[in-house]
Amino acid sequence: MENDNHVEILTMGGTIDKDYPRLNSGYAFEFGETSAASRILQMHPNLGFTYNVKSICKKDSLEIDDDDRMALLVEISRIIERNNSGTTRRRTRIIVTHGTDTMIETAKFIKERLELDEVDKVPISIAFTGATKPERFVDSDAGFNLGSAISVTSQSIEGFSVLICMNGNVAPADKCARLENGVFCLK
Repeated sequence: MENDNHVEILTMGGTIDKDYPRLNSGYAFEFGETSAASRILQMHPNLGFTYNVKSICKKDSLEIDDDDRMALLVEISRIIERNNSGTTRRRTRIIVTHGTDTMIETAKFIKERLELDEVDKVPISIAFTGATKPERFVDSDAGFNLGSAISVTSQSIEGFSVLICMNGNVAPADKCARLENGVFCLK
């Protein structure tokens, strides 16, 4: 297999990517030009993997709709196809940064609709993550959650998985719950 140490990061917006307002005063957060994932990873020059970051949309997760989810699905399908075309066969590692309010809904949407030909496929790991405070905040959990998501995709040995990686917990999308206190865990 070719380079198994490559990670594709797809950004959807959400709290993780919110930035201090430039035009409005107060708490009217905006989405900046550079994603939180890019900023976090650029601070670490000795990573054991290569990566690419692509923005799918820049929305609060309550504003994400099925059109946005379809755009994400199309991009994930494209990445999987590229990694498994011709003589190229490599593990697919995808991180999706997303707002926490509808993260589970989007992860389930992807898992239910992703059409995979299981023949000759190598492992496919898709990990959704986000943050409860913007990455720009000193006490944000963004770096911790992103690192957890990247790590879990490196451990998938076979098959296809769509996971939620938040709060130090990892759960399959279809078995994940969000508690009243905001913590993600197994149902």
